[in-house]
Amino acid sequence: MNNLSSDLYFSWEYEKQKKARIRYREFGRSDNTRQTLLFVHGYGGMLEHWEQNIPSFVDEYHVLAIDLIGFGGSEKPNVRYRLSLFAEQIGEFLKFKGISRVILVGHSMGGASGLYFAHLNPDAVEGLVLANPSGLFGDTMDPMAKTFFSLIASPVIGEVMFAAFANPVGVSQSLIPTYYNQKKVDLRLINQFTRPLQDKGAVWSYLSPSRRPHDFSLEYLPKPCNYRNKAFLVWGAEDTALPPHKIIPEFQELLPQAGAYIIPEASHCIHHDAHETFNSRLEYILAHEF
Repeated sequence: MNNLSSDLYFSWEYEKQKKARIRYREFGRSDNTRQTLLFVHGYGGMLEHWEQNIPSFVDEYHVLAIDLIGFGGSEKPNVRYRLSLFAEQIGEFLKFKGISRVILVGHSMGGASGLYFAHLNPDAVEGLVLANPSGLFGDTMDPMAKTFFSLIASPVIGEVMFAAFANPVGVSQSLIPTYYNQKKVDLRLINQFTRPLQDKGAVWSYLSPSRRPHDFSLEYLPKPCNYRNKAFLVWGAEDTALPPHKIIPEFQELLPQAGAYIIPEASHCIHHDAHETFNSRLEYILAHEF
């Protein structure tokens, strides 16, 4: 993807007199004849995680990809990370780019952030495409996982655990369960996910979901939410953390208008795990629904 765009940055005042440098990339022409797609990565991810998707859309669309504050190449200040913060960032970024209407394509936490933004700014969103979005978990978390997250929520234990996992071996162990196609978890992907963990402040952003899980939940939104425009759920059939048969109905309570498509032989990182099928489905949605 580097041959299509280089890193760009904008300075976002996320709190009064506090700014963070936010990384993004831009592809394709921006004019009145093209719709804008904004790709938003998931927890622990970065805009490079879309590298097998974006090239399929740059000829027809104006494409943007952004690193959420605290992740990827964006700065990682000691701030209260939460979906509402990410939604605010999306809004400020669109304002910075002078974009009044956007199609949001979000994966996992990026999908939850996009939905939160759409709920608060329904007129700014032309469509939502959510790939295995997080934010609604039901009873899917097993007791061992709950115990683990309660442990790393402790500041001292959490930082020790972070240090233990913030390396290629730990990253590999974290990524493998999110892929059906294990060959996709190669050295390049592992390095992409490991590099931001070395940045100053990474411990604050990466431990936030375990320390304040309610800040990353969509449970508090009204059902249905304020966003009533077009919405689509694309899910990996083999996602054991967020199984589609349990989670899709919950999202359709928030988004009754949302169509759902399940991709076989794909797990949580569906857009990368089964990129050709995901791209084909996204192309179909964009061509026939917008």
